[in-house]
Amino acid sequence: MKLSEVTPVLVALLVLIGVLWQGRRPRFDSRDRLQRDLELLAAMPDDLQVRDEYKQHISAAFEALINDEDERSRDPQGVVLGIALMLVGGWLVWVALDQGGGWWHFLTAFGALLFAVAAYGTAQDASKHHRDERGRVIPRSESTDD
Repeated sequence: MKLSEVTPVLVALLVLIGVLWQGRRPRFDSRDRLQRDLELLAAMPDDLQVRDEYKQHISAAFEALINDEDERSRDPQGVVLGIALMLVGGWLVWVALDQGGGWWHFLTAFGALLFAVAAYGTAQDASKHHRDERGRVIPRSESTDD
C-alpha cells in the first residue's frame, strides 16, 4: 500500500477530529445560571406578580440539579475520539514498519505514543463517573467511583 493512497483517509480523519473538537463548545453551567437566577430574584420587587412563579422555577431547577448529580455517565464523544486516535496511532505504526526502517522509526514512536495516550483517554471516558454538563469528571471525596 502506497502512502499516497492512504493520505486522503488520514486527512479525512483529521478533519473529523477537528469537527468533533469544535462541537465541544462550552455551555453555561447550571450552577452559574442558578446563581444568576437567585441574584435576579433578589433584585425583584416583592410586589411583582411573577416573583412567586420565578421562585417555583428556581426551586424546580435546584431539584433537577440535585437529581442529575447522582447520575453517573460515560462520555461518548471522548470514547469515539479515543478509538479514532487509537486507530490512527496503530495505522502510523503499521505504515512505519511497512516502510522498512530508518527515519520511519520516528513515526513508529509517535504512533505508539498516540495510541497509548488515546487508550488512556478512552478508558477514562468509557468508565462511569459523576460528570458536569461539559462531560468533565466531578471529583468527589465521598463518591463511590473507585
